[in-house]
Parts: sequence; C-alpha cells; structure tokens
Amino acid sequence: MISIERDPERARIASDLFRDCDHVEVLHGDWQRIAEYGPYDLLVLDGGGQAKGDGTTDPARLLAVGGHVVIDDFTPTTTWPPHFKGASDHARLRWLGHPELRAAELRLATDLSVIVGAHLPRKLS
Repeated sequence: MISIERDPERARIASDLFRDCDHVEVLHGDWQRIAEYGPYDLLVLDGGGQAKGDGTTDPARLLAVGGHVVIDDFTPTTTWPPHFKGASDHARLRWLGHPELRAAELRLATDLSVIVGAHLPRKLS
C-alpha cells in the first residue's frame, strides 16, 4: 500500500504509525506522485479536485487491467450532462466517460457522491 500525503506533519505521523509494516509506504508530496508507482489494483483518490480531472490522471495508465478506482468528494448531480457551479463538470465527465473505464457515480448522502470504476479495455468488456 502506498499513501501520498501533501501535509508533511501528517505524512510523518502516518509513516511513524506504519513503520513496522513492510507492505505500507507513506510518502510526502503532491498527489501527482501516484504516477511514479503502479499500475494499481485499487486506487483511491481522496480529497480536492486536482486529481479528479486535470488531464494528468489517466485510468488506463494508472490502473492495472481489472483494477478499480474510487474518487470521492463529488457533489451529487441531478442533471445530464452534469454541471458543477454553473459550468460543465469536466472532471466528472472525464471519469464517467473514459473509454477504458466502466464507472458509475454513487450518491452517499444528500451532499456527497463518489465515482467507482474498473479499468476494462474495450476488448475485455
């Protein structure tokens, strides 16, 4: 398991917590460091919108075939195509419409949803 934490103190605390677990590595840095590792069987993108749709997070590159992704902290949408803050929600559309990702949005609360998906290239789906 690899965890990347942008706050240096949180990274230090988490690293200390898992210091005796050889299969856990906690790194300090920007979320884009996920590209240094993988491909992932499970990738959880937790937190702000940067990893959601800035164009650098490509599921086909980050996930193993059959790997899964969970992206949290979306505001539920009731429109299609989805909108957020009055504009087209490009981040949500990027994950839901990626040609190698079979994904769905799940509403967890009135103000929270997640996208879950599996990397399944067309030839495997």
